Amino acid sequence: MSYTERFTEGWAYLGGINPASYNTVQDTGNLLCEEYARLAIIVHAGVMGGNCGFDIEEATTSVAGTRAQFDSGNKDLDLVATTDDNTVSVIEIKAEEFTVGTYSYINVECTPAAASIFSVQVWGGEARHKPVSTTTLDSVTD
Repeated sequence: MSYTERFTEGWAYLGGINPASYNTVQDTGNLLCEEYARLAIIVHAGVMGGNCGFDIEEATTSVAGTRAQFDSGNKDLDLVATTDDNTVSVIEIKAEEFTVGTYSYINVECTPAAASIFSVQVWGGEARHKPVSTTTLDSVTD
């Protein structure tokens, strides 16, 4: 079977947290998700100096402010120092899991207990309009 759609035509990079060592709370900022039926949040952990919590939150606006816990915290991720070193985790979200009629933005908040290396990427898929924009990507190579 041959597929003609490139990954970057169907999935859009919405934002994230660049890979680095962090010892304070980090977040992606509120990312607009209403154009996508699915989201994939990819957490790449390097060396974890302490436990690290990744909380998924929903919001009504792009402006930082009041955010609500997403799906009663069922999508939150807790990584354990040493045990979860050098791992990749994926959190999948469907559009219908958002609080209906209220929220259309998502934020990933990361709280490391000590200096830890990690990155977060948020991708939107099954877009209403294709191909999706690639302006947030440095390059796309076939």
